[in-house]
Amino acid sequence: VLLSQSHRFRALVLLGRFLDMGSWAVDLALSVGIFPYVLKLLQTTTPELRQILVFIWTKILALDKSCQVDLVKDGGHTYFIRFLDSIEAFPEQRAMAAFVLAVIVDGHRRGQEACIEAGLIHVCLRHLQSSNPNDVQTEPLFLQWLCLCLGKVWEDFTEAQMIGLQADAPAIFGPLLSEPQPEVRAASVFALGTLLDVGFDSSRDGGGGDDEYDDDEKIRTEISIVRNLLNVVSDGSPLVRAEVAVALARFAFGHNKHLKAVAASYWKPHSSLLTSLPSLAQIKAPSSGYTTPGSIVGPLLR
Repeated sequence: VLLSQSHRFRALVLLGRFLDMGSWAVDLALSVGIFPYVLKLLQTTTPELRQILVFIWTKILALDKSCQVDLVKDGGHTYFIRFLDSIEAFPEQRAMAAFVLAVIVDGHRRGQEACIEAGLIHVCLRHLQSSNPNDVQTEPLFLQWLCLCLGKVWEDFTEAQMIGLQADAPAIFGPLLSEPQPEVRAASVFALGTLLDVGFDSSRDGGGGDDEYDDDEKIRTEISIVRNLLNVVSDGSPLVRAEVAVALARFAFGHNKHLKAVAASYWKPHSSLLTSLPSLAQIKAPSSGYTTPGSIVGPLLR
């Protein structure tokens, strides 16, 4: 019935209503072999099927993440990227497409690669940039899942992180940190945190480096990200503060040696610090013998 053009739409609506009854319904539908049929329907271009198909796939992936492999293998991710980029669809429906894409790339390197090749990062950033934080029509759920989708796309994936940094993603996320909805702020912090490179990417070949984005520029951008995170470290929402803590932990892990050196130097006695640090060698100790923490840490960070 699903493959019959005359009954397809009504059959999908009935299937969607059934799946909406709960996870047991999704599990039952998958157990009777519905998966290959709804996968094949992603190859259709019929406009009236798009919304119900996105809804059905939202329900399926919310229960069974392993479907991401077959989706990418059949090129199904492009269907959801096109829907996400469609201005005709309601924001709530596009939020479901962002959720589907977030699951597709979650811990799945081939999914991450396929989605950045299809331009997902630029699509998400464009819609985040075009949203007005003061516009009451902006759907918070859509903003939240755009951020979460981006965070999953470049999580522990250096190539995707470079694309995000080159597209000035940190500046785009900045205004979202002051959104009234804590879920949007937390999702923005998550996306900024996963934009930090912590060296988990096993796909690096170790040669050549980044010609288009050198290390100095990358470090400056990461410091800018951390400063943005520190602005919301005292956010009223525990959800936001938890994401800030995780993001700062990622930064500390990625710059472990440098931060250890700063911490060790900070805790040295004042007299030994003056003799051991070249940047402070020309500084004379004040008569009181008191030195502010900023005067010690400042040169180390520069």
